[in-house]
Amino acid sequence: MASLPVMNDAEIEALIVSMTSKIQEKSLIMLKDRVERVENLFRLIVELNLDGAIIDASSPGGSRAAAALPRIGLAARAINMKEQNKTLMIELDKCPSAEDLIVAKGAGFSVIVAPQTNEKISIEETLIELNSNLRGWMINLGIQSLEEVTRRNLRAMDYDTAAISGLRLIGYDRPLPMWLGN
Repeated sequence: MASLPVMNDAEIEALIVSMTSKIQEKSLIMLKDRVERVENLFRLIVELNLDGAIIDASSPGGSRAAAALPRIGLAARAINMKEQNKTLMIELDKCPSAEDLIVAKGAGFSVIVAPQTNEKISIEETLIELNSNLRGWMINLGIQSLEEVTRRNLRAMDYDTAAISGLRLIGYDRPLPMWLGN
């Protein structure tokens, strides 16, 4: 959406109707936009009954991905994206680590879109390494499957990350007071 000219909802719907008439019936239809516009993106997904959203987490200002997660999570919860079976994807500008995969899953994403950054290593080798590291993280968390990962499994390593993301700080049994709505 960010690369398209400014359009109102009717124009976007007309564009989608036009495109859906040309694609196979089982094709997924998703919209993509930046983190700053996630509330509008989710509203369009629900109103137009699309399959899901791709959120571009890379930002020109270089803000941390942790800063985007609360905004995305709150917007998804407000519109009931999970209950409506909408797929959430996050696009990163670098190849994710096993830790990134767990954080994305805990934040409610089902897919990560990212480039293969090291072209000297095959995709298969990258996936084998990710799988090994992911298993280690899952053992540390005491879970058997990625399906068990929720936001409650995530902890911030430092105060800044906890303040930005709303995650619980390691050693602190609840979110920081600023996130409790007091």
